[in-house]
Amino acid sequence: MKTRLLFTLFSALSFFIISCSSDENNGSGVIGGGSDPIKLSNKKISFSSEANSVTITSQSKWWKIGDIRLNDEKFGFNSEIAAQQSFILKYNEFQIERKEGTTIIININKNTTNQDRNLIITLQEGNYYDNINISQAK
Repeated sequence: MKTRLLFTLFSALSFFIISCSSDENNGSGVIGGGSDPIKLSNKKISFSSEANSVTITSQSKWWKIGDIRLNDEKFGFNSEIAAQQSFILKYNEFQIERKEGTTIIININKNTTNQDRNLIITLQEGNYYDNINISQAK
């Protein structure tokens, strides 16, 4: 009787573990798998050292900014503002503007440093994380 109970419990646990796992590893950024809910129009941008701007659209309005880094330096921001449908975040080197929930305008000033710059903006919607990567030459 004990053997039968243990076998039944082991079988049920095995079935549960297998049904919850995923064979897909598509690098989508979703914890636990799934599809891209944000759907950015552009994720990787390269600029010369001059001042530049890019407009990126998303198909979803429900994302928020989760992180901003320039050459691994983390930039602070008010997370309540960064979750709104329209906002402007201004910094010395760049500016991020969100309009009507789906339009992101990123302006980056002229690179006067003696090194390439890499701006990474992490967007989050639920358990999904996506990055906008902007590289700017020196």
